[in-house]
Amino acid sequence: MDFITVDFDKSIDRSAFDCKIHPALNAYITQQAGQDQKRNVSRTFMYVEEGTLLGYYTLANASVALDSLSKGQQKKMPRHPIPAILLSRLAVDRTAQKQGLGKRLTADFFRRVRVVARHSGVALIVVDAKDTDAASYYQNKLGFIPSNNNPLRLVLPTATLLKAV
Repeated sequence: MDFITVDFDKSIDRSAFDCKIHPALNAYITQQAGQDQKRNVSRTFMYVEEGTLLGYYTLANASVALDSLSKGQQKKMPRHPIPAILLSRLAVDRTAQKQGLGKRLTADFFRRVRVVARHSGVALIVVDAKDTDAASYYQNKLGFIPSNNNPLRLVLPTATLLKAV
């Protein structure tokens, strides 16, 4: 299946993007994403329809400390920092919300994780939810588990994803 997103493209107008709930997500795509891309801090993938940015997500590499995992997850992991991929941002424009685009962007992200996991060690997928509603979605719909240190930082073993695909 083809990816539905394109790599970050500064020529795409991002100024009208408005996810409605979190102004920081709007500011990120208009002001910071390009800089992070240039510095190799993260990669942003955009969903564009007829020249309009309707959604995006950002992924980055990360590591997770063992003590931030649940007891069950700790048993299966090494004692050093654990390699992970971070879904640091995911946003859908207000005009495209409640139409399944968030699910499609998440699926696109998971496809990318799967490709990376074939070439590099990736034990965990981490997401930093913006609020408790988002955290609930990641837990109840996707099987993420809250970290011990922060209920808005959620973790999913990559093996769980790979088994499901």
